[in-house]
Amino acid sequence: MKRILTVIASIGIIGLGFISKKKSAAISKETMSVAIIDSYAPVAVLELFTSEGCSSCPPADRLLPELAKLDMNVIPLSFHVDYWNRLGWKDPFSSSEFSDRQRQYGEQFHLGSVYTPQLVLNGEYELVGSNRSEAISAIKKILMEKAIVSISIDDVKKEEGKLQVTCQVDGDLKKINLLAALVQKNAVIDVKAGENGGSKLSHSNVVRTFVQKPAQPKMNIEIKIPNDLANNNWRLILYTQQKGDLKITGAAIYNPLTQNP
Repeated sequence: MKRILTVIASIGIIGLGFISKKKSAAISKETMSVAIIDSYAPVAVLELFTSEGCSSCPPADRLLPELAKLDMNVIPLSFHVDYWNRLGWKDPFSSSEFSDRQRQYGEQFHLGSVYTPQLVLNGEYELVGSNRSEAISAIKKILMEKAIVSISIDDVKKEEGKLQVTCQVDGDLKKINLLAALVQKNAVIDVKAGENGGSKLSHSNVVRTFVQKPAQPKMNIEIKIPNDLANNNWRLILYTQQKGDLKITGAAIYNPLTQNP
């Protein structure tokens, strides 16, 4: 495990939500499917903070999809931070936005520094991202608790390189944010330099676009689609998070099945 000392930034706090099957997603321009999970069912959102520039991260990257297989309500997200880019390899998925999000958690958990690989579970637990036993233990605890927010995805349209999403959010929405993460399901990168130079690294559920809005009962969200993202190699994850303690309170998943011109 490697740690990077960093000043904890004072930035806006992000919010999240839980999985619902209250309504079927409308079909627009492409056939889609919503994850079949009961309204207010428990959900465990796993946010892995990782980097291709960190030699300790590949084991955590490999563990993340394995943890997702434990239960259908486990939702993995891989956020690639940018503070390792200075060591000779620029992670193509890295973003300062994701580093800032990790620093929010660092402040919430009263950490002296942020580090990779770090796994944050439902905004309540944090641990070394490659620690299988601790991760499984935390997931089991989380899945014993019902969600307090239900997200229903009503419609998704793909237009001019963007997703236009409409959804409904039910439950306690006081001091709650809705987060939308467009993720690349699978990626394989030949790393040419840095601590992992010469390695071929595999990633799953890599966050490519991230949008945050205050939660409302009915919402419209616009999400940019990266040019290099293949038609069916993505999914959309919506989740809600409390502004104060950063606890995740609900989530929904939207999967593309077929691409129609």
